Amino acid sequence: MQLKFDWLIVLENLRRGIMVTDVNLEPPRGPRIIYVNRAFLKMTGYSRDELIGKTPRILQGKHTDRSVLQRLKSALQARQVFHGQTWNYRKNGEPFMMNWTCYPIYGERGKPIYFVSEHEDVTELEEYRMKERLLVNPFDPEANQFFAVLREHRESKARRHHP
Repeated sequence: MQLKFDWLIVLENLRRGIMVTDVNLEPPRGPRIIYVNRAFLKMTGYSRDELIGKTPRILQGKHTDRSVLQRLKSALQARQVFHGQTWNYRKNGEPFMMNWTCYPIYGERGKPIYFVSEHEDVTELEEYRMKERLLVNPFDPEANQFFAVLREHRESKARRHHP
């Protein structure tokens, strides 16, 4: 008995957000999104139609760490696996702390044909970690900056709803 295996069903039902892009790293175009799974859509609030053909920059914003993005580009150019964490933004503008891993997928000729990234919203986990750090040191700059980003969004949202 031959088992039929449907990769799309597997990808769509993973709990981690998955994004697949082409391998163009040259500005200004950059890589274009080819596929995102349901977990990615749920995490970001975008629809597939809003993401396909765009660059992953659609998720970036004011507090996205550009040095992390440069490390990502360098790792991919060197055909290495990248692990990173930075602020990204949902469609509604809400910041979230995202961990992700990105790596090339190789074709038959040994050249990268896609980049695949696995995404995880770790905002809640980081909130607990940063609260613990503030208990040890109320002046911890990284922890205070973390909460400042969340507070800035809440205050901005409140101003939009109550002018």
